[in-house]
Amino acid sequence: MSKTHAWLTVLMLAGFSGAGSARAEGALSVPEVDEGYLIGASMASSSGHVGNAKQRFSLKPMWAFQVGSVRISRSRANSLMSAGREKSETGLSTNFDIFSDWKLGASLRIDNGRSFDGDPELAGLPDVRTTLRARTSLGRSFGPNWSWSASVDQDLLGREGGLRLSQGVGYRWPVSEKTYWDLSMSTTWGNGRYLQTQYGISNAAAMDTGRQAYLIGSGWESFRTSVQFTHALSDHWVAFGGLDLSQLLRGAAHSPLVGRVTTHGLSVGVAYRSK
Repeated sequence: MSKTHAWLTVLMLAGFSGAGSARAEGALSVPEVDEGYLIGASMASSSGHVGNAKQRFSLKPMWAFQVGSVRISRSRANSLMSAGREKSETGLSTNFDIFSDWKLGASLRIDNGRSFDGDPELAGLPDVRTTLRARTSLGRSFGPNWSWSASVDQDLLGREGGLRLSQGVGYRWPVSEKTYWDLSMSTTWGNGRYLQTQYGISNAAAMDTGRQAYLIGSGWESFRTSVQFTHALSDHWVAFGGLDLSQLLRGAAHSPLVGRVTTHGLSVGVAYRSK
């Protein structure tokens, strides 16, 4: 196991197993949260950067379960479950408040990988394997509306997933006590292993498929903007929607695997939460 793998693993274990003792030590405090769940679904229209897949429509389920200070969630359910409160990480996660306005988060996420079997133009290239990623994040609020966050995530299973860094700013515009808009902008940086796996063609793959190799080093991957809408219909029901835009940068944008440098996604849905 590399030093990076070891560091992230230790930090994750400290986040989950140390939650009970953090308050007693005084260094970190665990926010008081209740148990509960959320179940919902969204209708989404989206497309990916890699390949030449057309815009596709899908019905996506979402869910979240809160057990003490740990939350297990999928997709946007993490923020809808506590709409109007602080956001948690997607996946298996926990949060700690540190130094007043600062927040440290830790989560485990499943990265589903990618297959070219359904794309005749890229068929034969090696798949990106599903893996487990550990993510730690640091965020800070600036007044009631502005926030900043940064995160690092690492492939834990050694499946060429590499390491990513991201940071962004967000602004929450409250229309009323039950309705608000979230606007955000973020950038993502990847190390050479991550970007090569996602956007490159190795020398071996080029020889096997008769394509030209594309070797890419570390650098910026993308710039993203998002506008999200949330409205609490009642104490239990929440309606939501949003628009996401993604622009690939530099080496990732010039990859021969990329069919769309700029993509967008639209979604709308409803969810039920227990508390």
